[in-house]
Amino acid sequence: MATIKFVLAGSINLGNDEVYYWTYALKLQWNYFDHPPFVAWLIRASTLNLIVHHELAVRLGAILCSSICTLIIFSLGTFLRNRRVGWYAALLYSSSFYCSIIAGTFILPDSPQMVFWLGGIYLLLKINRGIADGKMNLGLWCWFGLMVGLAMLCKVHSIFLLLAMAMWILFKQHRLIGYIGLYTTISIVCILFLPVLVWNLNHGFITYSYHSERINIFHNGINVLPFLREICGEIFYNNPVNFVLIWMAVLSPGYKNNLLQEQDKQILLFCTLPLMLTLMVLSLFRDTLPHWSGPAYAGLIPLAALKLEQWSKARARLWIRISAGFFFLVVISGLLVINCYPGTISKNKDNSSLGKGDPTLDLYGWKETGRIIDSVYQKDHRTAKKRITTIIVTKWFPAAHLDFYVSHGNLLETYGMGDVNDLHQYIFSNQLKRKPQFEEDAFYIIPSNLFDQAVLEKVKKNYVYCDLYPAVPIYRNGKICKYILIFKLRKHK
Repeated sequence: MATIKFVLAGSINLGNDEVYYWTYALKLQWNYFDHPPFVAWLIRASTLNLIVHHELAVRLGAILCSSICTLIIFSLGTFLRNRRVGWYAALLYSSSFYCSIIAGTFILPDSPQMVFWLGGIYLLLKINRGIADGKMNLGLWCWFGLMVGLAMLCKVHSIFLLLAMAMWILFKQHRLIGYIGLYTTISIVCILFLPVLVWNLNHGFITYSYHSERINIFHNGINVLPFLREICGEIFYNNPVNFVLIWMAVLSPGYKNNLLQEQDKQILLFCTLPLMLTLMVLSLFRDTLPHWSGPAYAGLIPLAALKLEQWSKARARLWIRISAGFFFLVVISGLLVINCYPGTISKNKDNSSLGKGDPTLDLYGWKETGRIIDSVYQKDHRTAKKRITTIIVTKWFPAAHLDFYVSHGNLLETYGMGDVNDLHQYIFSNQLKRKPQFEEDAFYIIPSNLFDQAVLEKVKKNYVYCDLYPAVPIYRNGKICKYILIFKLRKHK
């Protein structure tokens, strides 16, 4: 599986989110506009302090984290029942698109989060088993606090692990309310997360004001379409076969004849269902992203593996083969479409907006774009009286793509103009860059699939003149899939 991930990671351009998180690593901080810092640390490490400038290096951390997660999920299944359950869990985990591709090949905050999320679940199960054996292991509580704290340094919604601990204590182990291990855990989490809170305090809690706006349910009435999109996304991202197995396991009768296994199931549900249900409710009012619920479904995979273990070996293996077969079919098809589909799958064929709505173009054509713009830049430098050093950007994507594929290796530097909700972290990176000066020239570069005339008009207001270079086509399998539109902005006002 790791070999397949290496092939994918090295043969597909970085996506919108991935290059954006790479820009995090350019200047390490304790927090960023959208997320805590762990993904930036991971990219900084996997690229050897940014020395290695390649997609595979940027994604290497995600692949390594996924391998660790596979070992953890195997250990979880083995701990719950036996090695066969562990193997079932590992195979189901590997056939989940969220676990193996979205968080396991592409580099996202989810990539390191999954290591600590699954580690936290495993430790909570071990703590419960220890209590059942009459052992109060303070060390396990400390490790659990470490896992939760590190998970929250990846994504804030990892706090649902603390909620799971609280629910388990209140409903099943209320005598632990006075136990020192509980407060040690909370203290470790608070210490680890304190720098993130301090950063937000110094920046007007911009991260939480942004995310609170995304999850505010009082702006709109109930909207069924986002809810259906969330459900369909959860089914696909987690593999439809896995999805069915997980819910069969969740809804099946418990283990009344085995108190320990009944407690194990309850803990797994405490760790996963609150996050899952929160997102389902939220999707009734606001747009959500299906991968947000990925950790919850991953945490239920051992439960699905336990369900398979109850069946005959032949039946269990058939389900696993179907799950793996569907996974490989989709991955191979996706790779071929991204790299080999002739032209664009978009119905929009107008040159200025060719490819609009084609999601595969986020992952294609950026290396060629870098070569094209470098050629234009070098030619302009030879003929123009003044060297252009700035690319004006108006949104975090494709700004991050321009930073990774265009600005790297030459004197061009992106500078954001626009609203904070469009620029995100570029609002802060602007502070480290030289502002456009009076009567200076700049480039405005945008692929046709992302072109918006209204945005261009706003940019033009800051300059006296705006010249359009001939649109440069990007080909895919012999047909044009998009154009690169290059504007020369002259004389900044």
